[in-house]
Amino acid sequence: RGFEYSDLARHPAVVLLPYTKSVMSFFELYRMNVPMFAPSLELLVQWERRHSLLKERIYWTAAPRPLRLANGTSLSPNTRDDPAALRHWLALCDFYHFPHITYFDSWPDLLAKLRCADLAATSAAMRAANRRLLDELRQQWRRLFLRMFRGAPPGSRAVPSDYDAAMRALYGHVPPSREPSCRRESRPEYGEWG
Repeated sequence: RGFEYSDLARHPAVVLLPYTKSVMSFFELYRMNVPMFAPSLELLVQWERRHSLLKERIYWTAAPRPLRLANGTSLSPNTRDDPAALRHWLALCDFYHFPHITYFDSWPDLLAKLRCADLAATSAAMRAANRRLLDELRQQWRRLFLRMFRGAPPGSRAVPSDYDAAMRALYGHVPPSREPSCRRESRPEYGEWG
């Protein structure tokens, strides 16, 4: 059976056992102000090494590592054996970048934290953080729209009904009509890196 978001929102808290780096349900629960408990980075590194907890973190286990990584690190994102690489890459998981997530270092630590947590206060702090983020996002979009429309309110400028004329008027040129190349530079499933 499925569930309704109202069912989730009524839960006092959630314990996250992630199967990959980023899941939409984390964001949904956070926006519903549901307190969350997640493994500490060190515990997640241990679990990934011992149990491959993040089953969907590595898609191409047989593919070789690229010779160069865009971010300049030499640490492989596709390892379960190197603790330093795991710390580096797992630290980028979404739940390590949001305020008011409670981290636990072991099962006994989780139980102790669940027993003494002030879930109402945590939920209220999440609600405040969500409001601040919403305000920041609204301001960013307003600034973006001001730049896009050069200070004119959206919908106030005359746009030609002909596509080519509209593109010339708005952007100074018409994009080419041919489709861009869909050639793939890399095919990791075949061990090929572009």
